[in-house]
Amino acid sequence: MKLIYMLTFILGNFAGFGQVDSLGVDKNLVLSRAEANYFNEQFKTQRGQFHFEKKKIVFITGSSGSKVMTKQEYFSDVKQWKTNNSEIVTSLFILTEEENADSGHDAIVTAWVKTLTDKRRKKIIRELKASR
Repeated sequence: MKLIYMLTFILGNFAGFGQVDSLGVDKNLVLSRAEANYFNEQFKTQRGQFHFEKKKIVFITGSSGSKVMTKQEYFSDVKQWKTNNSEIVTSLFILTEEENADSGHDAIVTAWVKTLTDKRRKKIIRELKASR
């Protein structure tokens, strides 16, 4: 049974990482299994013990991190960059328990953000809290 589970997990991750067509296809704020697998692989060196399964992520873009983007917009950009054999410039910011409680999100994923300052991060948390 363990062998079947491991093979399914390995093959699922291998196939899922290359297949971006199944990513960002809904508006659900909680990541799908395929999306979680993508991010677990994408951020394997940054995430430590953090796993993306059943997590809510806020997607931020703009050079100073000033624009919130939807999950669909993020993955649309990923698909476009993959088509052009380019890599997305993206970073992961895992939120603290307090930030999670305030914002209702588990992490921030940035796309093409030069610097996400602490001041901007706090503003994102405040904006998420106000929109709840």
